[in-house]
Amino acid sequence: MPELGPIKRIAINAFILFHLAAIVCWAVPLNTLLISVVNFELLPYVVLTGLDQNWALFAPTPLSLNCRVEAEITYGDGSTTVWKFPLPQDFGHSYFKERDRNWGNSSIRMNANFALWPDAARYVARLNNNRSSPPVSVKFVRYWSQIGPPGSKAPEPWDHYAFFTFTVKPGDLK
Repeated sequence: MPELGPIKRIAINAFILFHLAAIVCWAVPLNTLLISVVNFELLPYVVLTGLDQNWALFAPTPLSLNCRVEAEITYGDGSTTVWKFPLPQDFGHSYFKERDRNWGNSSIRMNANFALWPDAARYVARLNNNRSSPPVSVKFVRYWSQIGPPGSKAPEPWDHYAFFTFTVKPGDLK
């Protein structure tokens, strides 16, 4: 293997150091002005690379909801099907599918990300355009259930709400 030149070596080391500093700054659970300013500047890089993390699973206020999103697809012939955003079922898949799960069940689910909904619906329609009758609409439905306190026996019932319906045009399927 050819020897790296000094400029390439410096560039690689600078990238590694920047990447490690970004991870540390983003993951530190401190709420100081300096960390907030640094994290604001790092936000585009961290989101683009998939490094965004938060401490929502941990005390003092862990998540209190189980959430998921499904897409109800209606075809031209009137038939319907439900498409589920990827949910990892075992450890091997969970590592590689976490970004897909997070995209659907965290990003698409949130009202603040409403600008993503039409493109996500087009994506789902394209994925499900393998029938003689193409999709004519995609409806996103949120499902949620309260997480009971530790030691509770019965699972909480699931609620649902249709939060976005997209009318598919023929050009959307290309």
